[in-house]
Amino acid sequence: MFMEERQKDILRKVNQTGRILVSEIQECYQISADCARRDLKVLESRGLLQRTHGGAIAVHPKEIYPTPTYNPIDIKEIQTDYLAVAKKAIEYIQNKEVIYITTSLVGYYMAENLPGDVTITVLTNSVTIAEVLRKKINISVILLGGEMSHRGHCHDFYTIQMVKNIRMDKAFLSHAALSLDFGASIHNPAGVEFGKAVMQNSGMNIGLYPSKKIGKNSIHSVCEVKDYDLLITDDNVSEDFLIQARELGVAIETVNLKGA
Repeated sequence: MFMEERQKDILRKVNQTGRILVSEIQECYQISADCARRDLKVLESRGLLQRTHGGAIAVHPKEIYPTPTYNPIDIKEIQTDYLAVAKKAIEYIQNKEVIYITTSLVGYYMAENLPGDVTITVLTNSVTIAEVLRKKINISVILLGGEMSHRGHCHDFYTIQMVKNIRMDKAFLSHAALSLDFGASIHNPAGVEFGKAVMQNSGMNIGLYPSKKIGKNSIHSVCEVKDYDLLITDDNVSEDFLIQARELGVAIETVNLKGA
């Protein structure tokens, strides 16, 4: 089989199953691991797939602009990649800490899964997350107020002033998209200054980005990738992203979705 034929066949398999491993390519076509990775690199350069640690996945469609009233509670079907990232993030929380939890779906999953044996204070600008945490006796909640958006959270001048007066041990943040060239970005410019204020007052900034958010850009940049102390993602993340982000000095932890 010629190289071009092999690459077309690899792409067919990826589009059929959603993913492929380097080891599968080796076994199927009787080639070396280096040769298999070169095939994947060529296909990725053409925008036909996305390389991951140990293989490749089908190209994700572009993110859909959220509706004006979008709220994580509206997502009825569990997003396993977001949930896996959220559960890994919880492992970084220690007793007596003051933390900020993002308003996004991964933050909502964090709130739902916080254990009952850890005593912490949580800052949130989401009324939805605050309502989840209200029922957890071991957790004190500081609700960052201001003018509430139709999505159920606040990020205006008053919210920013509140967060500037509180020192956090850790901030768990997630935005619409994350890329090496544009950093973390969002659709609504109103959230930019709030995001920056949270990061400035946090001792450790942890980015929570399922792989489907990585390699994409939204409209307004909040921070650079290197501004995070730690990134948590899943093992479908691009291998190139992992390499380049680590070269910037960013620690990255990937969650195995098969074991999640």
